[in-house]
Amino acid sequence: MSSLAQPPIVTLVVMFVSVVMSLSSSLINRRFVPKEHRQKLKDIQRKVAALTKEKTENMKLAKSTDDKKLLKKAQKQEKQILQLQSQSLSLSSKQFRVLPITISLFYIVWLLLTGSILGFNLFESPFMGPYPVAYLPWFGGVMQLSLFYWYLICSFLFGTIFSRIFGLTGGTD
Repeated sequence: MSSLAQPPIVTLVVMFVSVVMSLSSSLINRRFVPKEHRQKLKDIQRKVAALTKEKTENMKLAKSTDDKKLLKKAQKQEKQILQLQSQSLSLSSKQFRVLPITISLFYIVWLLLTGSILGFNLFESPFMGPYPVAYLPWFGGVMQLSLFYWYLICSFLFGTIFSRIFGLTGGTD
């Protein structure tokens, strides 16, 4: 077994690979999804958040004061929210156009890292071994992580960071 398959070497290699993959994915998204598209999606999501807050307040007030006019207004706001959410979903689905590119890139890198793809072991990777890749403090002891789980954690972390840096997040700030 290779010394590359033992922590901390494999831990750092997997972390570096997840940084590169997250950065690549963010750059691909930034390149192929127009800024106007991302901005429009953010604007719609902000409108939904504001309208939802206003509708909730109106519903509470209408129920406490038994105001039928305010209740109708809240119901209209609910319809507006549903329409805006539908628009948001439509815009979000257009971002999946880059998915084949990022998935292909992931499969290539995963093959190089693990030596296997889709359950087929194609070659022996120097990064695969019987030992856990990372150790994290956990309730009642230490949690041992396999290569897959360590990559998943790092990928989520760095993906979120790069999405924020490049303004790719669709959520409200």
